[in-house]
Amino acid sequence: MESKLIDGINVLRGLFSGEQEFIDHVIHNILFFDKAMVRDQALDIRQQVRLGKAIPVRYNSNGSFFLQHKVKTTTPSFKNKSEAIRFTNDEENALFHRETKIRVCFDRDGNYYPKQAISKYTQHKVSSGSLSTVVNYTIAHIWSKTDNPLYFSLLWNYCLIPCHCTFLTDKRDDSHPIVKQVKDLIKAICIELYNPNRIMDWNQDVLAEEEKPSTEALKAARVLIKENRISFLPINANITKDINID
Repeated sequence: MESKLIDGINVLRGLFSGEQEFIDHVIHNILFFDKAMVRDQALDIRQQVRLGKAIPVRYNSNGSFFLQHKVKTTTPSFKNKSEAIRFTNDEENALFHRETKIRVCFDRDGNYYPKQAISKYTQHKVSSGSLSTVVNYTIAHIWSKTDNPLYFSLLWNYCLIPCHCTFLTDKRDDSHPIVKQVKDLIKAICIELYNPNRIMDWNQDVLAEEEKPSTEALKAARVLIKENRISFLPINANITKDINID
């Protein structure tokens, strides 16, 4: 006899009367960022790019970066993450993202700059231990291109997901029908709220057509936004001092 698949997603889904109620619960409790602050940060990053400053990315060793020499480019060969971080921390060293040709630096712990961006624009601390003002939420990148400087530390490309829902976005799209529905809807909300291709104002679309969710997801996102069923991380009114990203 063929054994029946036991799936933990179905356990959580079983707490709700139906699949749509479950999806609504997940989406409503995700925290997005205010459109104005997302636009302001995008303008700031664009200015840094124009000035040739290094934009943060998450370290990987898949050949996404290059060193520019007088007559040629070479792919860097770092022994480990620590060596790579030390290299880009030195202002004398210039490393570039191969696809965008933007100068980059490696994030020190994998999410340091996203946490700093949230602090700067919302005055909230996330994933900061006892200093956190938002707890039991996880910083989730909406598109996983964390080696791309136009994605990694940009507020438009991440949201805060309650811990009991975070595992959904870490799964493969084909792992469960609800996973793809949730991930597509999050992407659609991002596009409808922020229009990444416009606010990044790059020389080519930041989001290619094949990276966008379905038309149905985009329509559903527009309805959610129009009906004010999207939640946003509010400014922390208890803190007024700006936190600079160093």
